[in-house]
Amino acid sequence: MGTLIFAIVLAFVLGFAAHRASVCTVRAVAEIMSSGSGSILLSIGKSMLWVWSLMIPVFAFMPAAGIGLAGWSLTGIAVLGGFLFGMGAAMNGGCAYSTMARFVDGDGKMLGTIIGFAVGVFCFATLAKWGWLMRPAPAPAWVGSLLAGKWACVWVGMLTCAFLAWAFYEILRLWRTRSSNKHLIELVLAPRYRLSTAAVLVGLPGALLFLIYGPISYTATFELIIQGALGTQDWPSAMRTVLLLAVMAGMLFSTLQRGTFRIDWRPRFSWLLNLSAGVFMGLGTAMAPGGNDALVLYGIPILSPYAVPTLTALVLGVALGLVLMRWWFGIEARVKCQNDTFITDTWSRPISVGKAAQSGE
Repeated sequence: MGTLIFAIVLAFVLGFAAHRASVCTVRAVAEIMSSGSGSILLSIGKSMLWVWSLMIPVFAFMPAAGIGLAGWSLTGIAVLGGFLFGMGAAMNGGCAYSTMARFVDGDGKMLGTIIGFAVGVFCFATLAKWGWLMRPAPAPAWVGSLLAGKWACVWVGMLTCAFLAWAFYEILRLWRTRSSNKHLIELVLAPRYRLSTAAVLVGLPGALLFLIYGPISYTATFELIIQGALGTQDWPSAMRTVLLLAVMAGMLFSTLQRGTFRIDWRPRFSWLLNLSAGVFMGLGTAMAPGGNDALVLYGIPILSPYAVPTLTALVLGVALGLVLMRWWFGIEARVKCQNDTFITDTWSRPISVGKAAQSGE
């Protein structure tokens, strides 16, 4: 029971931090395309480094913990699933974490996304039943074979020293560059977290949860809930469901404490776009399996065979989705970050040169 309570606290912190920093793969790609900077993408990369900074030392002292870890096979279906998920996330205006964050903020459009996600999972289950799609196949994670190599103790020891040195430097840097005129509680409840701070609070809890319970993807958990309801797969364990709720509780507490909770549940025609986006996201999650959270926090850190190609396809899917949103709907995403902090994002129709001249802009 104590372990479960500790895990719930970790999941709560992860959700709170992800909400406060507005971490999102779609925003990361949109920031690069609109501003030419990569602050959010860098923070996602740092989250993976924090996972390794905890996992590698544990594996160095307990090699058996890393041997026998299971990932997923690299297949064309998995890569296509990542691409479809990215396309859907771009259409939705947010990835897995962002969808949960906006839902608990009171954004009704995300209900359309969730319904569409369920439809996408249903489509996958149906196509798999007909034999038109293959279900993801487990495969050994490559980290296990590396830990069992002849020179494993040497290079794992070197990696341990390198990651611990980086972690010490990063913590020291974050502490020295904090707002010195604020007390600790004010820093904890700051309206926005620095992206590098969020990377710590997402990566370390993610790594600890992995070491306690193994890979726990929140998108995959929701997918299993849907497949369990359809009778096509076993229900996820109660523990996985509880941790998913804990992540959402952390996000809900964040929005309530910050005072940004606003209910907007009046249906609009534009919700159909989110519904369609959710279908792509649900189908992609089932094909891959898992969304960007699974790839960043578990797939790549354990060197799962499918992880890097699938994440690459996901990012390309997001980029193409953002381009198509501009071409088809005239909607352009602009993301601004400053001083390692997410400032704002806008999804608007660009003003033509002629209209701008007429309005004096």
